[in-house]
Amino acid sequence: MSMYATKIRLLKTSKILMEEKMNWKEEIDGYLSQHKEEIVRKLCEFVQIPSIAQFDSGAYPYGPDCARALDFCADLCREKDLTVVNHDYRCVEAKLSPQAKGRRLVIASHADVVPVDDDDIYPPFGGTVQGDYIVGRGVVDDKGPLIATLYALAFFKEKQIPLNNDIRLVFGSNEESGMDDMRYYLEKEGQPDWGLAVDDDFPVTNGEKGQIQFTLSARKHPCVDSVVSSGKRQRMIHDRCVICRGGECAEESRQDASDNPIVRAVEKHGPLLADESADALLKKLCADTNAALLGLDRQDEVSGRTLLRLYQLHTQDDELVCSFDIRLPVSFPVEAALPILKSAAQDLRFSLEITKLNPGYYVPATDPMVRLLTDLYNNETDSNDRPYVMGACTYARAFEHGCGFGGGNPHEVKPFPAGHGGAHGPDEAHNIPVLLTAIKMYTMPWATPAPPCSCRF
Repeated sequence: MSMYATKIRLLKTSKILMEEKMNWKEEIDGYLSQHKEEIVRKLCEFVQIPSIAQFDSGAYPYGPDCARALDFCADLCREKDLTVVNHDYRCVEAKLSPQAKGRRLVIASHADVVPVDDDDIYPPFGGTVQGDYIVGRGVVDDKGPLIATLYALAFFKEKQIPLNNDIRLVFGSNEESGMDDMRYYLEKEGQPDWGLAVDDDFPVTNGEKGQIQFTLSARKHPCVDSVVSSGKRQRMIHDRCVICRGGECAEESRQDASDNPIVRAVEKHGPLLADESADALLKKLCADTNAALLGLDRQDEVSGRTLLRLYQLHTQDDELVCSFDIRLPVSFPVEAALPILKSAAQDLRFSLEITKLNPGYYVPATDPMVRLLTDLYNNETDSNDRPYVMGACTYARAFEHGCGFGGGNPHEVKPFPAGHGGAHGPDEAHNIPVLLTAIKMYTMPWATPAPPCSCRF
């Protein structure tokens, strides 16, 4: 088949999907109206499980609370007469029936959450309903979207609507601390024809920047007794940094969500390194948010510029160890950046250690699946939003073919104090009407064959 004919066929498939979506609209709206109170109640119960991953608890790979969260998902799936498989308490898989056939589409979400903040107004594990919002740790990232996918699949079971595709929900429990849960699942079950991570804002996340975490080390200044920064494990910038010299200590603490107390400590309480030129370079690196000094300042139209930040600082024996995180444009692979980084560290006379490599991904906005999902969202919400690339990391990176798809409203302004209401922050809050819209989005595309999937580049 010619490329032109293939494109025409894909456009016809998309048109048919849109027409069928309109035919379903009343059916879906009725289902959501019938189940709204139940959906809210179940999500509140889910939020009340403090599913922060633990790695030293013996029986369960991510601790008893993450296991409880997976059991909650599995029990709710069984209530909805879905077929459930527990993959060794790393993740739970649900589908309509054991005999599901067709293209395999994985819709991935996660039940684990980041640790709580110190300045929550509402109980972090209360599952509080406040107006049109459900408030509690993890309700945005990622328990609300998870519940949305579950009720979307349950819609087909309740209405006895057969699917032409093998739709599988995968609920992970270690997304926030490494994503080895998804790697475990894919090693057992193989790659799907397409994967969706429901961990972003709508319409479609069609790329994520590459990530390198590394340390630069050099001999500390002889007058420095110790340096230590501290904060929650999942924070990409520590909240506090203490520098001690001559028996006296100076402390810098986070002032707001955008503040970096480590950078301020380096700038205010130096010198920290024995070599004067190295100390000056460290201060320059703190201000070099685009990694120009490391030779890694790149930019592209779809994902913007390189971003560099110092997120941890500590002394180890006679060394000062500086931990950096860098996010690279999708057109600049981490494999290409590594030799440049190694050469720059050598030239700057710092010892380099690579602590984490996380390749990014990019799917063109013209990809048939990306176009289909984008059009679906825009038509349903009367929007004109475009696919976007982000710097955060989700399960979408694990799929050979996939992207992110919701479930937040990119234009929402939440009625909470500044810094509250968002993912990973105090008083996470998910809007109930947005949640119901997400269920629609996860229901509408799957009754007809999915369009062919394009490879990433």
